[in-house]
Amino acid sequence: RFQPFGPHHLKTYQWLKTKVDEAYITTSNIKKPPRHPMNFKEKVRHMVKMGVPSNRIVEEKTPYVAKNLLSKFGDDVAVVYIFGKKDAGRLTGGKYFQDYKSNKGNLKGHREHGYIMVAPHQSVSVGGKEVSGTVMRQLLGSPEYDDTQRSKMFKKAFGYYDKGVYNMMTNKFKKLFE
Repeated sequence: RFQPFGPHHLKTYQWLKTKVDEAYITTSNIKKPPRHPMNFKEKVRHMVKMGVPSNRIVEEKTPYVAKNLLSKFGDDVAVVYIFGKKDAGRLTGGKYFQDYKSNKGNLKGHREHGYIMVAPHQSVSVGGKEVSGTVMRQLLGSPEYDDTQRSKMFKKAFGYYDKGVYNMMTNKFKKLFE
């Protein structure tokens, strides 16, 4: 969902770039506040500020079925979807999705199979808390932080501070705590 994209996601993307020929982030344009407050363009705006090239972020109706991205490649190109440990079981079962590691020497094109790889946990701490989506949403929206604390933690968490993006994100995530 990347609601919001956090430093642990960035570290995972950087790790992925060392494992595959081309790494992309796929995400949807689903915007259903308060749980999904950011649309695709807003997510891209934030990710680019964190250092992800915009041409590596692709909108998909269903991120686990990367039709838009895969339409740019021939049928012989293999696709590897990565997940964190807690989400790894989402695509098991069926014949399409296969384990990447056990098939690494014999990958099939994306029309035949998609492969699954579990990304290692990326430990990142901000303000004494282990970063997760929940912690990022609290940082952006919880009334337990005042705006001075929040803006400092924003820069620490995301590696940049842009007033427009900060305001957009905090206004959206504050609605979770109303």
